[in-house]
Amino acid sequence: MSGHYDVIVIGLGVMGSAAAYHLAKAGQRVLALEQFELDHRMGSSHGESRIIRYAYTHPLYVQMAHESFGLWRALEQASGKRLMVRTGGFDFGEPESPTLRQTRQTLEATAIPFEWLDSQEAARRFPQFKLEPHMVALYQPDAAYLAASACVIAQAELARTLGADLLFETPVVRIEPLQDRVRVYTADRVHEADKLVLTGGPWMGKLLGALDLPLPLQPTREQIVFFEPHDSALFTPERCPVFIFHSPTWFYGLPNVDGSGVKIGIHCNNEPCDPDRVNRTPDRAYIERVQAWTRQYVPLAAGKVKEARVCLYTMTPDEHFVIDRHPAYPQIVFGAGFSGHGFKFGNLIGKLLADMALGNQVSYDLNLFSLARFRQSA
Repeated sequence: MSGHYDVIVIGLGVMGSAAAYHLAKAGQRVLALEQFELDHRMGSSHGESRIIRYAYTHPLYVQMAHESFGLWRALEQASGKRLMVRTGGFDFGEPESPTLRQTRQTLEATAIPFEWLDSQEAARRFPQFKLEPHMVALYQPDAAYLAASACVIAQAELARTLGADLLFETPVVRIEPLQDRVRVYTADRVHEADKLVLTGGPWMGKLLGALDLPLPLQPTREQIVFFEPHDSALFTPERCPVFIFHSPTWFYGLPNVDGSGVKIGIHCNNEPCDPDRVNRTPDRAYIERVQAWTRQYVPLAAGKVKEARVCLYTMTPDEHFVIDRHPAYPQIVFGAGFSGHGFKFGNLIGKLLADMALGNQVSYDLNLFSLARFRQSA
C-alpha cells in the first residue's frame, strides 16, 4: 500500500491534467495516473492545434466558452507559454443550414459579436475560401486555436510544481470503491484516496463499466489530414481563421501551425472502435475525400498531403458531454463522452471536476451533462 492521497486522478489528457492542476492549486495531495507517456498519441488530446470558439448552437457552451477563454489566458500567464492564438472563426454553408442558423441565433441571444457575410463579401475578406454563390458565412473574431500538446504539458508540469505526484506508463488494473474512500490498483502498488476523478477519454466506457455503470460511450476512429498549401502566406494563423463547414457532413480546419500544414478533417466520421485495438494507419479513401472537399472549398490549401493521422473521439448519442458523480459511489466524479468538441473546455472541465470532488459549489447547471438523461431514454 502506498501513501494516502486526498484525490487520485486517472487519465492525464487535457481534462485530467487540468483536474490535477486545479486540485493541487487548491492545496490537495494529488496522485495522477496515466497509462501511457505524457502527451501520447493514443487518445484525444495530442497535437499542434484545437479550435476554441463561441460559435455554438447551445447557449450553455457559449457561457462555458467565455470562462474557458479566461482560464486558458490565466494558464498562459502561470506557465509562461503561448497556448492560445487568436485567428477568428469562419463558419460557412447553405443559408438554410439548421446548425448555421441556430449558431447565429444563439450568438445573437448571448450578445456575442459576429458578422454575417454573403459569398461575395466572404471572398473579398477571406480569399482562402471558395463558397458557392448562394452560400453564407458567419465570422466571429474571438475564435482561436489552442496549442493542444503544449496545453496538456503545461497543466501537468504546473500540477507537479504544486506538489502533485504524476505517474506515467502506469495502467490502472482495478478500482475498488470503499465506504468513504477508494483504492486504485496498478501492477505493483495499491493507492488510496478520499476522492477519485476519472478522465480516461476513450477508455471511460471500460472504466465505468467495471464500476457497474454502463453508459453509451462509443469510441470512434477519426482521421485528420495536413496539407502543404499552395499559397502559404494565406494560411498562417495571422491570416487564416479556424473554419467549419456546416452540412450533413461537417468538415473543419485550422491554419498552418508551425509548419505542420493546414489541418482539415471530417467531424464525426463515426467509425466505432475499441481504443485498445485501433487501426492507426490512415485510410486512402478518407484522405481522397478530404482532398476533394478541400479542392472545392479551400483550393489554395489543397497542395501536397504532408501527413495524415488517426485519433479518437468518444461519442455520446446526443453529442453532449457527461460530467457527473457515480450514483453508487459519491466519492467518484468523472468526465466523459466529449464527442470531438471538448478540448476547448478542458481547463474549465478539469476545474469543475476538481470542485465537484471537493464539494465546492459549481457555477453551472450541469443537467445537460447528467448521466440521468441516458436512464430516462432507456
